[in-house]
Amino acid sequence: MKNKLIILINIIMLIFCANTYTYAANKGIVYIESNEDIIEKGEEIELTINLKDTKTGAFSISIYYDELKFEYVSNIENTNVIEDRVMFVWHDDTGGLEGKEGELIKLKFRAKDEGLATFNVQGEFYNAKEELIEIDFKEKQIQIGREQTKLEKQLEEEQGTNTEISNAKLKDLRLDIEGTHPVFNSDVYEYYLTTEENIKDIEVLAIAQNPNSTVNINGNKELKKGLNKISIEVISEDNSEKNIYNINVTKTDNIELSNTNLEILAIENILLNVPFDVNQVNYKAEIANDKNSINILAIPENEQSVVEINGKDNLKEGNNLVTILVTSPDKISNKKYQIEVYKRNIEDEKKYIEEQNTNQKLLENAYKIEKIKLEDENINQNEKSKTNKYIWIIFSIVIICAVVAIIFTLLHFKGNYKFLKKK
Repeated sequence: MKNKLIILINIIMLIFCANTYTYAANKGIVYIESNEDIIEKGEEIELTINLKDTKTGAFSISIYYDELKFEYVSNIENTNVIEDRVMFVWHDDTGGLEGKEGELIKLKFRAKDEGLATFNVQGEFYNAKEELIEIDFKEKQIQIGREQTKLEKQLEEEQGTNTEISNAKLKDLRLDIEGTHPVFNSDVYEYYLTTEENIKDIEVLAIAQNPNSTVNINGNKELKKGLNKISIEVISEDNSEKNIYNINVTKTDNIELSNTNLEILAIENILLNVPFDVNQVNYKAEIANDKNSINILAIPENEQSVVEINGKDNLKEGNNLVTILVTSPDKISNKKYQIEVYKRNIEDEKKYIEEQNTNQKLLENAYKIEKIKLEDENINQNEKSKTNKYIWIIFSIVIICAVVAIIFTLLHFKGNYKFLKKK
């Protein structure tokens, strides 16, 4: 009986798992990719319709477009064009053995007029069991005729004011998408950004401190899946100096697996300057002259990330650079945290100890002064309490005397009254 019960439970679990799998397989996303996001009038564009997160055994779709802005120029089997839509039908001839996913179809269109045009997809998708798949359809916008972007307008309006001809630094750095960290600082040259797979290009606004410096931007177009590096090269007016600012962009369909953030960063018995912040990658610290190494606690947000610490041992007098490299679980991206550790020399150590002793004495004196003030306040409070006590005693005596006098007076009048009555 017990064995039969176990078998029954296993069958129920298998049915539940099968239903769960079928449900998961019955959801997907259809999205559109283009070889260009901005084209000129008369140019052609190629759109790719993609399916992800599921497989389909048969589907029929309609690709809707703005017929005032575009004309359909492809001639593909199993397609039909009616007014503002291209219809396409497909089914698996193998009976579900070769379900389709990824790229579904490529279509070409030619731009007819300038403006912003939107492409979207609608349709029905079925799996190998002829069950309807739940689809989330994503649209795609294409710009015909290049318009000045918001960042380009800002670049015209905002100019650096530093006229030093050897200056090769940026005044500001902005992107057309959010999420870059750390916050821009002209002395920080490494930045990080994680973005979704559908991001193809990133617009970069780089304003030089000296408006006559040369700024070159590379790597912000045709971003590939995985790690991309956008570099902003700044060359001084006199060509004597050059700085390169890097933005490390991770393009992924799973942001959590690309997580390179630390949750905790600390040095044993030493304070960081500034306090740890997830979006801050550069820190400073100061240690005693007798310390040759430091203990660093670095815990990543994703426990599957790999943390590598370098430069924490054999510290020399002066500045030492300690790096904490965090590699994401998918091994695609990494982030470098830096701590500039200053080890005091013997002279600095003496000054530091003297300052600490001076500060300790000041604290002790301040404590003594506060203690004396507190004692004086207690004495005054006690004297005030005694005075109040004496006043209360005197007041009580006066009240008692007054009551006795009133009683005596009443008795006196009562005796006189009886005497007169006898008379």
